[in-house]
Parts: sequence; C-alpha cells; structure tokens
Amino acid sequence: MSPIGLTLIGSLVMGLPALIVAWFAFRRQRPIFFFAVALILVGLGYLATTNAPTGIALAILGAKS
Repeated sequence: MSPIGLTLIGSLVMGLPALIVAWFAFRRQRPIFFFAVALILVGLGYLATTNAPTGIALAILGAKS
C-alpha cells in the first residue's frame, strides 16, 4: 500500500473517534464544536509530519514497513 494510503488510514483511525467524542460533547455548542474540529485537524496535521499515522496503520493492518 502507498504511504499516502497508510497516512490516510492512520489519520482516520485517530481522527474519527476524536470527532465523534467532540460531536457528543459539543453538539449543542456549535462554535466550540468547530473549534474542537480545528484543533483535531491541527493535531492530525502535526502527527502526519511525524509519520505517526503510518505506524498506526501498519500496526492495525498487521503489515511490516
């Protein structure tokens, strides 16, 4: 699998649970929910520069690098 695909899988594995938690916590407070989404995106962007999502995707898929 390509490195971009692994990064996307790892980012989804980290980002979707965080987004779901933010939705349940802040669904009635839209500005705070959007701020939480922005923080999640910034965090995922930082992690993508450290290749953490690729390592997470490889661990989940059971593949070797």
